[in-house]
Amino acid sequence: MDAFDDIRDLLRRDHELALSELDALRECDPADCRTRLQKLRRAWVIHALAEETVVYRALEGAEASASSARADERFVEHDLIDGLFQKLDRGRAGTSEWTAQLHVVRDLVARHIDTEHDETFAKLAQRFDSEGLCTLGHQFKLAREKLTMLEEAKAA
Repeated sequence: MDAFDDIRDLLRRDHELALSELDALRECDPADCRTRLQKLRRAWVIHALAEETVVYRALEGAEASASSARADERFVEHDLIDGLFQKLDRGRAGTSEWTAQLHVVRDLVARHIDTEHDETFAKLAQRFDSEGLCTLGHQFKLAREKLTMLEEAKAA
């Protein structure tokens, strides 16, 4: 990846990876699911925090109060998804309840991503030129790297 990636490209890649990993969990051997789920949850938390810190904050000043309500929803969706990941982690992989929860998580993540691609990406394009989008991309990468280091330190 180039150091000058457009923020939308970086977000799109993270989103595609999350959906791909969720789909892979559907076919996962129950013995391997917990490890894969923990890795996905960690990646989701890092992505969400970096996105909130860089992207949502960059757009906050430009949004009207009606749009701010939608911005608040994005934060809530991130928390809901993380909570569902925690619930999956406590459950027994392969059971019908676990599979149902996985489907709900996947649907919520997909809806969240669709809304971001439709609304957030459009707002980014309106507010920032190509250079600004690349600057946000660089800031997002740095935030992800720092958050990854913090997560690794917590795990150690």
